[in-house]
Amino acid sequence: MKLVRKNLKRLAVILIFPLLIFGYCTHEADITGFPEVCFTSEVLPVFQNGCAMTGCHDGTGESGYILNNYQGIMQGITPFNSSKSALYEAIISKWGENKMPPDQPLSLENRVKIRLWIDQGAGETTCPEGNGGNNGGNNGGNSYVARACFSRDILPVIASRCGSTGCHDAASHQEGYNLTSYTNIRNLVVPGNKTSSKLYRVITTSGGEDKMPPAGSPQLTVAEIDSIGKWIMYGALNENCGEVCDTVAPVTFSKVINPFLQLSCTGCHSGTAPQGGVNLSSYSGVSSAASSGLLMKSLTGAGVTRMPPTPLAALSTCRIRQFQIWVNNGYPNN
Repeated sequence: MKLVRKNLKRLAVILIFPLLIFGYCTHEADITGFPEVCFTSEVLPVFQNGCAMTGCHDGTGESGYILNNYQGIMQGITPFNSSKSALYEAIISKWGENKMPPDQPLSLENRVKIRLWIDQGAGETTCPEGNGGNNGGNNGGNSYVARACFSRDILPVIASRCGSTGCHDAASHQEGYNLTSYTNIRNLVVPGNKTSSKLYRVITTSGGEDKMPPAGSPQLTVAEIDSIGKWIMYGALNENCGEVCDTVAPVTFSKVINPFLQLSCTGCHSGTAPQGGVNLSSYSGVSSAASSGLLMKSLTGAGVTRMPPTPLAALSTCRIRQFQIWVNNGYPNN
């Protein structure tokens, strides 16, 4: 798939460079040699997650386009001719009523991917399992998408702050709520309407019995609340949008290790009575867990319960590698 990404980036240059020199004149790009773009795993999720949100192009809004299936998408596509395809013109438009999406443009890679698919014939193609799918959509792709998405930004926060042991985890499910899965969390939101979503109301209320997390427990940050609100407004999708994970650049405590711990772990492992007696809210607590070996054992599940305990919030192989690099370097406070 590295070759596919390299080819897509090369195509982006081919498509955009003439525009920079000659304006918006028509220059056909040579698409021979590029891998076939798969509709079901690469194109469809882009439209579903970027355009077919509740109230937009899912069939419930006023627009005549329904962009959550092949037949609906093809209403705006001219096969083999992206320049005459209304949907492609909409996603590359910078202004006007036809601009789509109106507030969150598709990434350059996704725009190029859609153009390549159209110019290849816009077939309802499906790649064999294990090929394609670098879209960050519901199929579990890994391409990075900047907007808040469930698996990377929402689940770790809710599982840490709300789905901890004794609260809204699978075993305790206080008040009948188990907030460790997409389905259960999704039941507390109204996609496209954060003010009508119970989840958003309880995390933004200033006090009372409905406040979540309750007073005295680690609270959500302004940025985390903002991410949850934006996730709801974009349709509360069950997306896997990939993550920025670099094991080449120096792995530091301040920029890599601590931000992840604050996001996914301190909901349980902080305060005056941290779970298991492990407090990860400061460098001293983290370095103590690192020196004893408990930190890496917990992240990998080697002989102890794997952390984070919610399976869907478990660390990726790359993220675990970052922690291992930091530990191997002597877990510096850098």
